[in-house]
Amino acid sequence: MQCTRAVARLATGLSRIHLVGQPTAALSLVYAQAPCRLCSSARVVDSAADKTKPTTTPEAPADDGILKRVLNKVGFTPNTKARLKVTSHLLYESVADKINYVAFFRDFSLPNTFNSWFLVTELHVWLLLMRSMAEGSETGEDGRFLRNCIVEAMWGDVNTRAKKLGAHNPSRTRQQIETLSEQFQAALIAYDEGIMSDDRVLAGALWRRFFEMNCDDYAQIERLVKYVRQQAVMLDSLPREQFITKPKVAWLDLDKCKV
Repeated sequence: MQCTRAVARLATGLSRIHLVGQPTAALSLVYAQAPCRLCSSARVVDSAADKTKPTTTPEAPADDGILKRVLNKVGFTPNTKARLKVTSHLLYESVADKINYVAFFRDFSLPNTFNSWFLVTELHVWLLLMRSMAEGSETGEDGRFLRNCIVEAMWGDVNTRAKKLGAHNPSRTRQQIETLSEQFQAALIAYDEGIMSDDRVLAGALWRRFFEMNCDDYAQIERLVKYVRQQAVMLDSLPREQFITKPKVAWLDLDKCKV
């Protein structure tokens, strides 16, 4: 699979984390920190009935021959960094706008808090990062740039949401986001190890991070493992045209993933 081969490159790009090479137990210490006031803030996701219709980006009109030649002349081709940056935001929006967060909260017994929203977002962003690293030349330049832009888009959204919840204490909010950043880096390593191994290893990674070591329902863990595997296969099957040139990521519905 392209995604599986890309994991090695993804993990290499995260070498700045201090947890690389340490035992898996060390990752658990990162996750097991006490919940902060920001992450425990309630009602960060509205129910389906209250949810407003997400904004969509209007499609640009088809370029005629002259305009296309002009864009190519100035360097704005589908493979430029500018195009990849736009693609990264469209890919992230496919998570923030199309994932049914309420279904995750309901089916996996998660509270409707900022922390739960981040855990669901983090999982799907990791899937996008894994797929991104399968793109580009032999050096993976396009994949690394796209990966970094997706992460940048995610943190931009996280900061915007966090400021609304913690406007009364900006310095405390920054500290809590730094903690989330450390946990995010550790989660990527754990998930990478899980996707390259069997379901038992992946289940352990999901139990430690997504469920925060607080789930005794094995059926829930098994269902999430199956969901992650199916999403990875779906992303791996997308051609470059549907992933980078004109992103069309059709995330699988959680309600249709049963064990």
